[in-house]
Amino acid sequence: MSVAILLSRLFGFLRDMLIAERFGTGAMADLFYVAYRIPNMLRELFAEGALSSAFIPTLTRTLDREGRDAAERLYTGVLLLLSLILLPVIVGGMLFAPEILSLLAPGWSIDPARKALGAKMIRIMFPFLYFISLSALLMGVFNAQKRFFIPAASPVAFSLALIVAALFPDSLFPGPPILRLAVGVLAGGLSQWGIQWLLLGKNRLRVVGLLSSSNWRDPEVRGVMSRIVPAIGGLWVTQGNLLIATLFGSYLATGTIAALYYAMRLVQFPLGLIGAAVATVLLPLFSLHARDGGGPQEKLAETLAHGYRASLFLMLPASAGLVALREPLIRLLFQHGRFNETSAEQTAVALIGYAVGLWSFSGVRIIVRAFYATGDMKTPVMAALAGLFTNLAISGLLAPRMGVFALAFGISAGSLVNQAYLFIRLKHLLGRRPWEIFGNAPMVLLHSLLLLVFVRLLWLGLAHILPSGSGFLLVALLGLIGSGALFYGILTAMTGVTESRLLMEKLAGRLQRKKR
Repeated sequence: MSVAILLSRLFGFLRDMLIAERFGTGAMADLFYVAYRIPNMLRELFAEGALSSAFIPTLTRTLDREGRDAAERLYTGVLLLLSLILLPVIVGGMLFAPEILSLLAPGWSIDPARKALGAKMIRIMFPFLYFISLSALLMGVFNAQKRFFIPAASPVAFSLALIVAALFPDSLFPGPPILRLAVGVLAGGLSQWGIQWLLLGKNRLRVVGLLSSSNWRDPEVRGVMSRIVPAIGGLWVTQGNLLIATLFGSYLATGTIAALYYAMRLVQFPLGLIGAAVATVLLPLFSLHARDGGGPQEKLAETLAHGYRASLFLMLPASAGLVALREPLIRLLFQHGRFNETSAEQTAVALIGYAVGLWSFSGVRIIVRAFYATGDMKTPVMAALAGLFTNLAISGLLAPRMGVFALAFGISAGSLVNQAYLFIRLKHLLGRRPWEIFGNAPMVLLHSLLLLVFVRLLWLGLAHILPSGSGFLLVALLGLIGSGALFYGILTAMTGVTESRLLMEKLAGRLQRKKR
């Protein structure tokens, strides 16, 4: 599955590199990312976040216990109710696009033509929400059948649509160039759904009795929808953190919102490759372990502990690496065309603020799934609210003085508070104290800090003698990343970190199988 996510992330980076090269972090880029904020946020709320968390456990249990016919009725009922909810939301978003733009960026004083362009982009992109929600339903069907590769790789189709939009000749497009990206978002959502529908093949669940009231009145269907609502509550608060950054960013220098986006894209690479992969694989396991009550709760606790420690073992050094290599990474990936030195500096500052909370972003994703699997939807919402108010306070106090860093750091601090709240509640849910889940965290943190110093010193020494050119920079980065990985692996192995030993044993086992 990590291979599929890696493929998805690579195409995502290619997409963002092209957009950065064409539009930089100027006023038009800010306008696009503000217009994209609401459709993308609603995607998290209704589709890939809340829907997946509520739908996958129920569909997994239904397939396991009641068979395919019951699963098809469940799928049909959820599809019908989801459509009844989403279509009015989409129509409302298209009707009130100018008001949405004004609410998102109150600090902007923009001319009527630019405001009309922003509203037009919102209208074009809002139907994307429906197609990506259909895609999330199909992802649930794949995952319930223990098939993870195709849904994890399906965002490649979305990225390809935006790549085509970015490369499309200006002379052949009847409108401002930035508008092509909005069309690309809509085409990308349609493509991501379509490719999954085609590849699901004979495992596709049929839509049966779409207009039959027995489907949407089914207790399992209502159960899914009832769990979506509190899950949306938790994710709404999480997405609220990004809205806070957009709101305060509209009062700061031009390019702030785009810089926050590009910095988050760098953070999302390890977050998606490691954190999302671990969380996605664990959700069906959590559901199976929690379903029978009593004894299986111990299995749930063990699964959570192993998954969280594996994430921590990989995400803390990833945070260190992003901070240590922020300048060369941004220079290689984004600093081309209209993405200039000022854009790179803004993005690097934002990246430091985000990297502080990278390990926590991953940890929260994993822990909340344990609560969802046991039917506790309230605790993640309360934890996310605590994080939201933390972010709001930090952003409001520090943004006027510290600019883009304060907005990124506020999101990280909010995630840390969110995770702390969840850990406190874990004692009630599973009977486990936080330190029983953390495992070797202090040692992993120490090694990650040493890694940061080691790789940073290597880069500072190399930067002065490195010839210009992307090829040389790419080779240098690969060497630095490899050296850092070797340094971290040796440190953790020498000090007996359990996850390091397990990783070495797994690699050794694979090598032995290949020799045979």
